[in-house]
Order: sequence, then structure tokens, then C-alpha cells
Amino acid sequence: MTVINPASLGTLGIFVSDEQTSLATSEVSIAHSLGRVPSVVVVIFTDITTADVATEGTHDATNVKVTVTSGAKYKVLAM
Repeated sequence: MTVINPASLGTLGIFVSDEQTSLATSEVSIAHSLGRVPSVVVVIFTDITTADVATEGTHDATNVKVTVTSGAKYKVLAM
């Protein structure tokens, strides 16, 4: 098993956000620092208490754009 230090994920071209809490069901931008448009984006719900839904927007070279159910807690993984 290989253990990866989370601080080195950026050097591998992987971004993982801090835990987010959606305050409204509207698109949010989360800066990812990859320097390119990510080819894969995954929204990971960290506290599933309702029927949480996430929808991807049009990501760009600086931000991941997602719309998440209001009140949901989640992290974003991009690579």
C-alpha cells in the first residue's frame, strides 16, 4: 500500500477541496490551482442526511463549478 501525503496531491495534478457547505442551490466556483481545465471532477458528499444532488457546471482553468443541494456538506476532487 502506498500512502500519499495530502500536501503532495497538487504535484500529482490532483485537487481536493476543503469541506464545503452549500448555502443555496446555486452554482459556486471553487478555485482548484491545477492551471488547466480538469478532465475529471467528483463531488463527494461528507454528511449524507438528505437526497443530496450535485450538478457540474462548465469548469475552467482556475475554478471548478458545481451546484449542490442547499445545506449539503461536500468536497470536490478534480484532476
